[in-house]
Amino acid sequence: MKKLVFGLILVLSACCVKAQDVIVKKDNSTILSKVTKVSQTEIEYKKWSNQDGPTYTINISDVSSINYENGERDIFDMPIETFDETKQMIRVGRNLVLNHVILSDDEVRSLFDENKYNTYVSARTQKNVGEFFAGVFIGSLVWDIIGITNILLSTDIYELKLWANYTYIGALISDISCPLWLVFSGIGKGRLNWLADEYNKQHQGYSLNLSPSLIRCNTPQSQNNYGLGLTLSLNF
Repeated sequence: MKKLVFGLILVLSACCVKAQDVIVKKDNSTILSKVTKVSQTEIEYKKWSNQDGPTYTINISDVSSINYENGERDIFDMPIETFDETKQMIRVGRNLVLNHVILSDDEVRSLFDENKYNTYVSARTQKNVGEFFAGVFIGSLVWDIIGITNILLSTDIYELKLWANYTYIGALISDISCPLWLVFSGIGKGRLNWLADEYNKQHQGYSLNLSPSLIRCNTPQSQNNYGLGLTLSLNF
């Protein structure tokens, strides 16, 4: 039973990718915290290591940004009007980046129409779902390693069968979660890349995109032969 509890702790730990809000000050120092309130002048927070302790405050004028545990970000030292539109927009993880700044939801809304903003929201959701299944996949691999280790070390037949069943379940979960991780993450990344590409076309008049694709190869030996290749597209 102790081994089972220990295994569950490891699996849950593997699935927890982010755990705290990070306040980034303008001197580049950081505060690991749980933000409770953001007003026009101050930020209220509790220290992550003592969430039952006192509430602290910090002036927004001293803060560069807040990186929340869910991946969102508040930026206080660079309004959207100061963005250099000659820079290309790129995707970094599940965020869009312009002028070396991660865009908040409100900033993305101001740059795109309603339909494209809705695409942005759904693409981020798909990317988040993909990251969830990535955590499940990693957790199931850890579980399998624990199960295999206990199978090799077990001398009791009942315990051996028990861990064999646990390992089988872990392998089944990993087989399901891995393709879901790749599919959801791939779709989310693709849609976010498309939004960045659309912005670059609108503001720079061109875009360069390299993507995997199926290519038809007409040869004398085979008239309907397809292969996996890369497509380079340049749009003006």
